[in-house]
Amino acid sequence: MNRIIFSLVVMLSFTVGFAQKNNKVSGIVFADTNQNAVLDKDEVVLSNVLVSNGKDVVETNSKGKYSITKIEGNTVFVIKPTGYISKKNKQNSVQFYVPFDEVKGIKNYNFPLIANAENKDVKVVLLGDTQVDVMDDIHHVGKLVTEELMDQKIDFIVPLGDLSFDNLTIFKPLSETLGLIGAPIFYTIGNHDLNFKETAFEDRDKSFESIFGPSYYAFEYGNQFFLVLNNIYPVNEKGYVGRLDETQKQFITNLIAAKKGAFNSIHLFMHIPLEEMEDQDWIIKSLAPFEEVLISAGHTHTQYHKYFERETGRKAIHELVAGAVCGSWWQGPHDQNQIPFALMYDGTPKGYWTVGINPDRYTYDYKVSGAPNTKQMDITVPNTNEWDTTLNALNDNYIYANVFAADDATKVYVNFDNGSWSEMVKYEGISPNIQKQYYLQSQGRYDSMKISNSPRPETVSTHLWRIAKPDNLPSGAHSVRIKAVGKEINLEAHGNAVLWVK
Repeated sequence: MNRIIFSLVVMLSFTVGFAQKNNKVSGIVFADTNQNAVLDKDEVVLSNVLVSNGKDVVETNSKGKYSITKIEGNTVFVIKPTGYISKKNKQNSVQFYVPFDEVKGIKNYNFPLIANAENKDVKVVLLGDTQVDVMDDIHHVGKLVTEELMDQKIDFIVPLGDLSFDNLTIFKPLSETLGLIGAPIFYTIGNHDLNFKETAFEDRDKSFESIFGPSYYAFEYGNQFFLVLNNIYPVNEKGYVGRLDETQKQFITNLIAAKKGAFNSIHLFMHIPLEEMEDQDWIIKSLAPFEEVLISAGHTHTQYHKYFERETGRKAIHELVAGAVCGSWWQGPHDQNQIPFALMYDGTPKGYWTVGINPDRYTYDYKVSGAPNTKQMDITVPNTNEWDTTLNALNDNYIYANVFAADDATKVYVNFDNGSWSEMVKYEGISPNIQKQYYLQSQGRYDSMKISNSPRPETVSTHLWRIAKPDNLPSGAHSVRIKAVGKEINLEAHGNAVLWVK
């Protein structure tokens, strides 16, 4: 009897040991000098590089070796170290992970890294929700984003989720279009990028991962550290909340433990803004080791800055909600290129952000697609028309300035006819341009166009200022000059308008 028990124990130990060994992937991280993806005799192995399975984080040893357990539904990926980058595919997506269709059966996988020149000053382009559904939308993204950025020097691009509008087959055309820009692209997942037909929790991001890679990960660039999160937590068949799953939280905990002494700052990219997350307190607490924390998010189809206070001695977390490339879901009348005007719900025209990162400060620049860089605000003055009088009904006695990149601390000033500057008042209201567009729609102005109608205006803009029209201006034309100054975000914007007085 004892012999039988002993034999069973030996067999069980062997089975468990074999299963554990079979459930691991091992390999070497190395500098791929000739870029053939093969570890050649004269190529250098890289030690102290982090590798993860989406939960655990291990470090390569002095021989560049790693070994890590596989997790069902996850792949294994390398955390890009400063000065190196993984190969890119034809769409310029960075291939820093074991392909998902290979990871289950693979035992050995090497990560070849290519030397990558990286300056201390980093230029990142943020793309809020592209929300493509049909090929028309792909053409819009090509015109509004790709064509404008093709010849610019960019370190990398980060789309901030909701790449699609529940059409997961359109991921590939979108990646091809954005890939033409030429810069490396690190993708973020959004709620409209989930596959709700999958019943298993870990399979909801399957379609996204098959094209773009892991739905959460981290990388270094220059002297900076970046963390990309999947903060879409599926609920029931079609719902979701802003929350991190427990496996991802463990990944973050392990990652920060490994990197907290190496970097003073961290920049997070995610889809749902922090203030809408159920576990925002956990995130804020987890980021305590970093002196400076910056967050970039999308989701709301509006744009604004928000600050989260932290413990004494730490700067407030600065969050930029970066609007949407699609504006308001590609809604509203079309221009001559068949591109919808689709103003965001706060009146911001469609566009994208460039974040400049250097050791001393961050800069935030918003670019309206199809407009000069100087287009940083919309100014509305009362105009009384004689021929097309439709919009005369919306006139009031105020001059409005919608400053697209402003935060709450921004100061906005106006002068008339080069006179003295007066400070405008922050106004909690709906963008005049949104009201104009909806009013024209309600009057049947766009009935002959094949469009997606704009919704009733309800969103209060967070970056709108106004001032009453002076009552001492003589009849005739008057110049209106407006300037906006945001010290915290290094903003200085200017705009001009013409005001007629009867």
